[in-house]
Amino acid sequence: MRNTLAQCIYEVAKANKDFVLITGDAGLGVWDSYKEEFREQYFNPGINEALCVGMASGMALCGKKVVYYNIAPFVLMRPYEQVRNDICYQNVPVILAGTGSGITYMPSGMTHYAIEDIALGLTMPNLEIFSPCDPVEARACFAYAYASKNPSYIRIPKAGEPNLHTAEIVDITAPQMLREGGNSVLFITHSAIAAEVLEVASVVNASVMSVPFINSKNGEILKRIPTFDRVIVVEEHFKYGGLGTYLQSQVDKKIEILGIENAYVHFIGTQAQAREHYGINAKGILNFIKGL
Repeated sequence: MRNTLAQCIYEVAKANKDFVLITGDAGLGVWDSYKEEFREQYFNPGINEALCVGMASGMALCGKKVVYYNIAPFVLMRPYEQVRNDICYQNVPVILAGTGSGITYMPSGMTHYAIEDIALGLTMPNLEIFSPCDPVEARACFAYAYASKNPSYIRIPKAGEPNLHTAEIVDITAPQMLREGGNSVLFITHSAIAAEVLEVASVVNASVMSVPFINSKNGEILKRIPTFDRVIVVEEHFKYGGLGTYLQSQVDKKIEILGIENAYVHFIGTQAQAREHYGINAKGILNFIKGL
């Protein structure tokens, strides 16, 4: 998804001379050709996240369309005060692009994980939060954020995730049905963990809904949830504070949440090993259903 997002950014930079990309000394190699072709539309202030966000807000207030790109914790967590005051409070349409959602950067340690970022994002009014499950959703999320008059946060894994959609998305604000499997069980998910969910859904004949626009005002998802006997949210995020918690506050229906327990991650290994450890891989999801 990172390469897809980079391509989207390249295309808008080529079409719009008022577009600016700010990177916090991140994406080395990803932006090599971009910074050569668009020298006046690229800024790397270094490892100074607060400054990056302040620059993004100031340039946007001067009429520029700005993307601030960095590893997810350094987009939203470290400069939280600047995002809150400089961007969200003033409702400035800056796009915050964070790579390494969930535990993508395993085993870099807690400094590089983004497993509480949705919880933090939901505390800021005006911020539109996106968590695409594949490159198709990533393109649609960026297109919506680019056209939006509100600030946006797009969280993506890294690269190499397969396409789970077979066609381009018409409306990214709506829930995206990845699999129809009757009304017995509905899995709701987001980001790359959706591939694990689909694997299980094919075994138990469950329906799978991706929600790439986490805090969308589109009410279709809330209408569909009560039509299923059992609803389970699976996310590579803290169990409390993510999409599941958000939906629980919106609809009068029991929603089970399978995520990472709200505790610091000390596990060391690959992302696949960590998913197995925390029971959010295909095997863990299947065991969770059996437990219910």
